[in-house]
Order: sequence, then structure tokens, then C-alpha cells
Amino acid sequence: MLLWTRLKSRAAAHPEKLAVICGDTRLTYAQFVDQAEHLAHAWLRQGLRPGDRIALHLRNGIELATCYYACFAGGFVAVPVNTRLTPEEITYVLEHSGARAYLAQADLRISTSIPSWEFQFANENNGTLPVPNPDDPAMLLYTSGTTARPKGVNHSQRTLAGNASYMDSWGLRPDDHTLLFTAMVHASGAILLLISSLWIGATVTIIPVFDAAKVLDTWESSGATFYMALPTMIRALLAEQRTRPRRITSGRLALAGGDTVPVPLQEEYATTFGHPLVEGFGMTEGLPTVANHPDSNRPGSMGRPVGDVELRVVDGEMWMRGSAIAIGYWGDVPFEDGWLKTGDLVEIDQDGFVWFRGRKKEIIVRGGSNISPQEVEETLYRHPAVAEAGVIGEPDTYWGEVVLAFVAVREGHAVSAEELVAFSRQHLAEYKCPERVLFLPVLPKGATGKVQRRALKDLRSEAAAG
Repeated sequence: MLLWTRLKSRAAAHPEKLAVICGDTRLTYAQFVDQAEHLAHAWLRQGLRPGDRIALHLRNGIELATCYYACFAGGFVAVPVNTRLTPEEITYVLEHSGARAYLAQADLRISTSIPSWEFQFANENNGTLPVPNPDDPAMLLYTSGTTARPKGVNHSQRTLAGNASYMDSWGLRPDDHTLLFTAMVHASGAILLLISSLWIGATVTIIPVFDAAKVLDTWESSGATFYMALPTMIRALLAEQRTRPRRITSGRLALAGGDTVPVPLQEEYATTFGHPLVEGFGMTEGLPTVANHPDSNRPGSMGRPVGDVELRVVDGEMWMRGSAIAIGYWGDVPFEDGWLKTGDLVEIDQDGFVWFRGRKKEIIVRGGSNISPQEVEETLYRHPAVAEAGVIGEPDTYWGEVVLAFVAVREGHAVSAEELVAFSRQHLAEYKCPERVLFLPVLPKGATGKVQRRALKDLRSEAAAG
């Protein structure tokens, strides 16, 4: 079923139910459908045609949500633009996608030869909207480009609906109230939270910019039951709750991903908020494809395959395919037989739970023995003084590589490098333990909040050169 058709059926069945809330603006399902339909008609009248790419350079809000569904209604291709990109990076996305229109908030807009459009509606919805092919491109989500130029992940309405159905099978319900504060220009905000919630018939409260105090205040007043967040955000929420506790009793489901979710963090969260925080795995190419659930949770693991996801482990690397996996990359050939090669190294236990062992390109090889940076990081996170940890390989003339750890210390705590090395030796084989520990106020992170090991390698190289 098309996303637009599904939304209209929800509006027909429950027209007065709240669909999206942001600040003082509250739209029912009927009002949201009407607003998106007016916008789609406006774009058609201004000359855009189905298949045209529309770049959306907007912060979290009802405007961006409306733009997505106007694209689905009219058969346009939504191209969300990360609000943290530089003008040069934005220009690449606009040119690579072949965007026909560029819609941006005034303070974000860059100079470009692509026509800049305003957020405006048609006066009336005369005429019939085109019926998109569910297998045609519907959304291009550009990856963070950690190794090269960003790739445009090509999702159709069918694959986006597949992602939404995964959340349905995972446990999201029509009576849930989703709190959305991750960036809606990323897959987690756009697909996992917004599209999935509206597909299921839930209500979504959008917070424009992440602020821990604002999130907790909104959570307390809204009675939200579900959200997804990055581990860095979870830590900020816990710190804020310790500082000024709120009375939060409505939480039912909390999903964390985008980076490893240390078990101590999950335990602290459950103690603080009274319901489990579970870890899940997903990529821009499809999410959540592997996840724990409060009723089936194995802390430390990524969880088990969701929905119709199939997994293969080839030379340690996880391959996956399913109805939610993207068509492929824009301007490139589709995935071979539908299999997405994730680049993630995993193990699968006898109960089907998947355990992350590192990135294929980030494995440290010490004297012929492979070391997972993630395994060392997990151990460091078990120390009460460690707020953030990142591990990379450091060249060594004898071993080839040895383990180098970067650590940010939790506020109010103190620890030495020697203490952390000794702590690691209590839990890890000798060859896996850090040879050195370097301290930073905070660790470098990418656009999604994930610790960037490549940036840590650059810091190591600069220190060595200096």
C-alpha cells in the first residue's frame, strides 16, 4: 500500500485523532492530509512533475512532515538535506540528486542555481493527484559519507512502508504517542519515528531541536509512550533528570541505536525511568532491521531480526535483505539479489540474537589477532568514570597495530590512564587491552551523534606529527 493511501485511510477512519503536534500547532489526521494535499497540488501547478526530486532543507517540524507526505501524495522524490552540512556539502547533494526544487528555511538557505521555493499551499484541491508507482523512488537519504562522498540511499514507497511494518511487528501500536526529537532529515527521525508512527495510526509530537530539558518537559506534559534516541542523547536525558527530576510515568517503549548502547547505560535508564531501554540496529538503507524488545531483550546484543529480515554472515560480515531494504543507491546498480552488505562484523548466538563485533574496516589486527574496537569500548564503558569511549588501532613496529583508547570522563569523576588499563585487564584478554589511553573533554561525533573513529585516527596522526 502507498504511504499516501495509508494516511488517507487513517484519516477516514479517525479524522479527529491527533496526528502531529509541534509547539502550539496540533493537526488531526484529517487536517494533516488536507495540508499535505494542498501542498502537493501547489507543486504540480508550479510545474513539478512526478519523479522530480525536491530538496528539503528544514529543521524538525510540521512543515517538514507535510513536505514528506506531499511528496508521497504527488509522486515526487523527497531529498532531505542535513541541516549541519556546509554549503559545499549541500551543493553536492543538490547536484548529485538532480534536484528540481530547493525548499529551505531562510536562515539555512544557500546560494544555488536550483530554483528556491517557499512553503505554500494551493488555494483548493481541484483535480486528481497522480498515482505513484510504489516501486519508484520516493526518498533519497544521503549517508554521512565517512569514507567518500555521501551516497543517496534510494527508498521507494514500498520499502518505506516495509520499514513501517517492521515497527508494527516490533510493538508500536495505534494508541502510542511518539516523541520525535532525533533529526527528521535522517532515517531514524523520518522513517522509524514519523512515517512508522503515522502508518500505524499513532500520534507524533515533534521537538524542533534536541534539548534534554525540553524533551523531558514535553515528555512529562504530553504523556508520550515511545521514542528512539542516540546513546549520547540518552546520557543527556539521564543527566538532566538527575539535576531536575520530572514525574514521568507514561513511558512504554524506548529504543536506542546509531551507536553501541552500553549495558550500564541501559541499566541506569531502567532504574531512572522505570521501563527498559533496548538496543536496536538499523541503517539508512533500512531500519530497524535487528532489535531487542522489552519482552525479548538480551542486553549487550543488537537483538534479533525484525519482520521479514533475512540475515547471512559471510566471513564475519552481516548481509541482510527484506521488504524494508532500500532499492539501492542513487545513480548506481541495485543491491545484488537484494542483499545489502552492511560492513558490520557480527556473531549470532544459538537463540538468534545478533552481537556486534565491529566494523569490517575498523578491526584492529595485533600480531595476527583480530580485535573488535566495540568490545574494548564496551569494557571501558563499564568503568563508572567513563562517559565516552572510542578505540582505534595505533601502528606498532612489532605487533603491526596495538589498541589506543580515547576517553571522556564523566562529570564529577576522575580516573587515570593506568587505572583504565588495569580495569581492562580484569575483563579482557591481554592482547585486547589498550596500550595507551588519551583523554578528551568530548569525543568527536558525526552528524548522527556517533563517535567517529576516523576523526580519532586523525587526532592520533596529528599528535604523532606534532
